[in-house]
Amino acid sequence: MTLRTLILFELVALSVASSSHLHQPAGLNAGQVRSNNRVLSRERGPLLRIRGGAGPAFDIKRTASYSCLNEAVLTEAPEDRKGMQLDSTTPPGELKSKIAQALTKDLQPQAKSALVPPEERLKIVIVSSEVAPFSKSGGLADVCDKLGVALSRLGHRVMTIAPLYFRYQGVSHTGTQREFALFGQKHRAEYWRMWRETAPASGDDAACGVEHVFVQHGSYERHGMYGHPDDLMRFALLSWAALEAPFCVPCQDELPFGDDVVFLVNDWMVGLVPLIMASHYRRHGCYARARTVFDIHNMGYWGGFPPVDAGQLGLPDGAYLEKLVHDRQMKLLKGAIEMADRVVTVSPSYKDEVLTPEGGFGLQEACRTRFPHLDGILNGIDTDEWNPETDHFLSAKYQGFDNFFSADSLAGKRACKLHLQSFLGLNQDADVPIVAFVGRLAYQKGIDVLEAAFDWLMSRDAAGVTGHVQLVMVGTGDERYAGFLRRAEAANKGRVVGYVGFTTELEHKVIAGADILLMPSRYEPCGLP
Repeated sequence: MTLRTLILFELVALSVASSSHLHQPAGLNAGQVRSNNRVLSRERGPLLRIRGGAGPAFDIKRTASYSCLNEAVLTEAPEDRKGMQLDSTTPPGELKSKIAQALTKDLQPQAKSALVPPEERLKIVIVSSEVAPFSKSGGLADVCDKLGVALSRLGHRVMTIAPLYFRYQGVSHTGTQREFALFGQKHRAEYWRMWRETAPASGDDAACGVEHVFVQHGSYERHGMYGHPDDLMRFALLSWAALEAPFCVPCQDELPFGDDVVFLVNDWMVGLVPLIMASHYRRHGCYARARTVFDIHNMGYWGGFPPVDAGQLGLPDGAYLEKLVHDRQMKLLKGAIEMADRVVTVSPSYKDEVLTPEGGFGLQEACRTRFPHLDGILNGIDTDEWNPETDHFLSAKYQGFDNFFSADSLAGKRACKLHLQSFLGLNQDADVPIVAFVGRLAYQKGIDVLEAAFDWLMSRDAAGVTGHVQLVMVGTGDERYAGFLRRAEAANKGRVVGYVGFTTELEHKVIAGADILLMPSRYEPCGLP
């Protein structure tokens, strides 16, 4: 159990107990109807304005990935296929295999952690645009996956909600759907689900597990999870669908979660969840006891869009819409920071950073106004997955020999290094230092610093300080820096590897075999690559 899980549980409990920041506008708008505790909007509005309107023109660019830890089939597409619909029947074979492999570990019965008392067990809904192992462009997906597993093993009922990018194996249609009026059209969202057992039944305690709920809509079945012209509609739809899911999706016990839940809302993509809950549900008595906890993963990505009419977001009276506005844009991150019951960052130090002009990216004042409800909780890692004594990527299956090692026995470390050199086509030399960079190819990650120092690092000087080195660079992102990786390898065969892409196997092998790891980031929310 990670320390972040335990602290976050305490924070959630505090949020449930507190009602000092509830937004409860009164009155029922004439353009809304209430049925079975659900509120639907009948408003219509003009289509999404990508350029023009009240704010400046924006050229929305495709973002291939927010981290090097991506599934390329989900986050990248050839230039001539961007925006095209996917064959969504099943995921590609390679991705299908990775999903099955990742799920296997958690499907194996494990002893339950110390359960919290029954009266303290919560119903927790984790909302994200990506959840590993189904969809992943970075650490966000891993956090939502591992946190859900850890919380379920404490005895909480846990649901994750994310888009259905493919028809994943083991996922079934629930037979439920909801319709939302957004951007002048009716959008029908259908719900799919899969139960994932994380600990077996024991005595009077039922089996623990996670309800993975997926929202199906044609706008998610494309090449690339992010960077489409209609992203505001896509993520507004996801936010609405996430708020309806606890009412209508039958779970493992055939019953929905209901509205006595805690929403853990992750990053700008679903930043509308707290605002919609406050302006559209609580006024009608729905989610009166529910709480929202918003997790800031990176202030550098704030989800900026041209201003649109409130009705286009399904909010005809515009309650709290001003919370989204900043610098002539609508920033979903700002709205979530101001409207959530609690706000957390992915490390204590990052909480301090977001309060500064340098780390707040223009939203530091929004963070400062929430200071009494702002906390920082350090992200954790899966210590089983990254244990060099048991990491299966260091086993004979992947390396030819079992190259496990520990701090007390480093023989396997040397073997991992020799295997990495062979695997990547580097010159075989156990005595030459291997310097490695694994990260997103972006300005934030400081890849330009590595590019500037490259000639100095690889050239031999008279004192012998530099030059006797091998360099391994792995990542995806900005094509400019991808070109640097390719050129560096082409000019230094046997000494440099510039791998534009990512595989989990390669990441584990590089970290296990390298002597020096570079992280020249300009800022790091929690220190992960």
